Amino acid sequence: MADRRFRWFPHAGNRHAVRVSLVAGDHGETLCGVGIEVPREQPPRSPDGCWPTCPACDAAWRAEEGILPFPRPAKSSPKRPTHRSGVGASRGKR
Repeated sequence: MADRRFRWFPHAGNRHAVRVSLVAGDHGETLCGVGIEVPREQPPRSPDGCWPTCPACDAAWRAEEGILPFPRPAKSSPKRPTHRSGVGASRGKR
């Protein structure tokens, strides 16, 4: 696995990207610019077990890692027929 420069950190109701070098007691900044202090104790889990991702941190993290933005734009695809031809296509007609 490649070395990552950032990790995900729960803060203020979202999970934010922070530098992996930040350890308990350090002051730092998330990729979206929010100042944080890494707590010495594990932060509580959100009610559903996973904090929602900060959209600004996600976009900055993807840019830093060279990952395409999410959601990705839909690719145009050839039009599909709206009905099936072949077996059963004439079902119900007399």
